[in-house]
Amino acid sequence: MLFIGSQSDCKAFIRKFECYYIYILRRPDGRPFYIGKGRGERVFHHENEARHANNRKSNAYKLNVIRAVLSAGGTISYEIDSFHEHEAAAHEREMQLIRAIGRLHEGGPLTNLAPGGGSERGASPSSKLRHSATLSGAPADNPERAAINTFVTGIAPMNSVVIKPASQFIAKATQQYPSKTMKPSLRQAVALAASAASNGILLEGECMIPRKVVIDDVDGLIENGVSCDIVTSNLGFLVAAETPSEECFRLSAQQTKIVIALLGAQKCIDLGILRP
Repeated sequence: MLFIGSQSDCKAFIRKFECYYIYILRRPDGRPFYIGKGRGERVFHHENEARHANNRKSNAYKLNVIRAVLSAGGTISYEIDSFHEHEAAAHEREMQLIRAIGRLHEGGPLTNLAPGGGSERGASPSSKLRHSATLSGAPADNPERAAINTFVTGIAPMNSVVIKPASQFIAKATQQYPSKTMKPSLRQAVALAASAASNGILLEGECMIPRKVVIDDVDGLIENGVSCDIVTSNLGFLVAAETPSEECFRLSAQQTKIVIALLGAQKCIDLGILRP
């Protein structure tokens, strides 16, 4: 570590250098949540991005964490890990750190969608294969499914998908099962949390959670069965719409607490959907 401190102090520090650097963004409690490579003022772009609405390519996990920290009155700590004259060396160090600390779906605290090293957004090839093999047999050559599965399994391991690419299934209107009773489940909570994380929604008090998500530029929807389970178990109230993709779930303060209890408060904080 070469530097760790506030944004203003970090600006003064990196102004002295013109080469590539590896940076780590940390929560107020010191836990890292994002690692990146940059030069100039790249390290500060994330906090600026979090002050605006997500776009289709936004890393919702990362931005939600920043928003949750800032809305709670906290500050992001900026760490400069190393400097590099050559970009290839910077990429190598970035990958090394991400691998050592771990991304959310690997059991670590990092919100990085890519494994570093200049990789495209999304899971590494090995991650895509692993997740595609375990989640309903999604093929390894299905990048939309791989992106969504990686996002979902960053919340909790699932034996079957709770969100699907909108282009790969026929969404049906959500209905409560008339002759079936069930309790709220982790599977339902994961679906709601994934949407909250994707849409930048805090699980505080009463909230409205869309069925529609955008994950790594992929349009997705909470799948039909889980949607029906959510309203049947009374984990959320359906807000009907003309098309299934526009449906929402309205959660009372008590229902929100149930989602948090099923996932664990720390997981919700890590996802940026609960203030620390």
